Amino acid sequence: MATVIAIDLSVSMIRDIKIKDTKESFTLLQLATHGVNVLLNYLAVHSRLEFVAVVTFSSTCDVLCSFTRDYDLIKSKITQLEFSSKTCYPPVIQTINNLVHSEWSNSVTCQVIMITDGNCYEGLRKPDITPFLFPGKLIVVPLEQVSSLYKNNYDSNKLPNGLGYITSPELPLTPSSVAKVFEKVAKETYVPYSAVLRCGSLKSDVHLIPPPMSYTKAADFEIMTCCISSELSIIGFLESSKVECPATLSRHLVLPQRILDECSETNEASARTPSFCVLLHGALKVENMTAVCQLSSNWYGLLVSWADNKKKSNLMLIILEPGTNAIPWLGDIRNLALTPIEFAKSDDEDTQPIKTPDKRSYNQSQLVWIKEAGLQADIQKILRQARKMPDKIQSFYKVIQRL
Repeated sequence: MATVIAIDLSVSMIRDIKIKDTKESFTLLQLATHGVNVLLNYLAVHSRLEFVAVVTFSSTCDVLCSFTRDYDLIKSKITQLEFSSKTCYPPVIQTINNLVHSEWSNSVTCQVIMITDGNCYEGLRKPDITPFLFPGKLIVVPLEQVSSLYKNNYDSNKLPNGLGYITSPELPLTPSSVAKVFEKVAKETYVPYSAVLRCGSLKSDVHLIPPPMSYTKAADFEIMTCCISSELSIIGFLESSKVECPATLSRHLVLPQRILDECSETNEASARTPSFCVLLHGALKVENMTAVCQLSSNWYGLLVSWADNKKKSNLMLIILEPGTNAIPWLGDIRNLALTPIEFAKSDDEDTQPIKTPDKRSYNQSQLVWIKEAGLQADIQKILRQARKMPDKIQSFYKVIQRL
């Protein structure tokens, strides 16, 4: 759900490229702008929820436009660019790391698309190039007439340290060849994750945004990799107060798939078609319940109604850590589906949920910090309560437990 576009503004980007068999000529920056417009047009149709930011770089790097979904605003800003000195890559990585960290945190997946004319095959392989601090990859599109000369010096277009890869347009450079490479990047990078959400005989085709990633964990003698199935099966429902704040890997919006046709009457008919996804969202919101969903073998998630403000809410999938004990205070998730007789006959007391009248510290509203200010405010609250000890001892421990 986040993309950073980095545009090279070195002096060499104003070099003219003449199109053979025609009298037309374009600067490299004009070709870069054309490629960005092609990418934004694709996102406007196929990935409207994608946040896009733009940075410009030469010897230094500046943020031209922070993360936004207003693609027209980005198009207007990239038409007013000024050139600077030579190309330098290390400041770009540092600036993008700071931008993503300040807006999202280092746990959010972010794609970076860099457009440059410099010798990226050598510049991005220097020892002072550090990888990104967030999950994602760097896709470099070099607009260089002789880029094929650099390719021959390397076995592949992959960048070191898992930074990403390089993909260049076909030569000679033309608006058409630049458009094709950006269409290729868009189709490979922004692939919607389609799945079937099922509960008994009810089902609905849904999209997960952003697409979930596979989970890899190093065990003692092997590397364990888990992938989410294309069928998400609801195995039961729980009160939201029982599963408030478990450890999570990621969160994803669950949106029903829409069949868009050119005929407006068909669109209206499709909009009137009942959707199980919409029904589930409304039921969870009204009843304040959580749906337990099986993602694959021994991997579970939670479907909840999540609201970013008082007027709008969405169906969200919370992906838990793989395993049947992802919510420790509930015990083995598989035991929740047992009948009372089966549960009573179970000999494994360690995996049975422990029912207690005590109110646990995790039994509260969900606590999520989106920006640093929220975390700082909570820490400052602890310090204020600590100064008033022992009078505020109950409030002090309440805030500690909340963290």
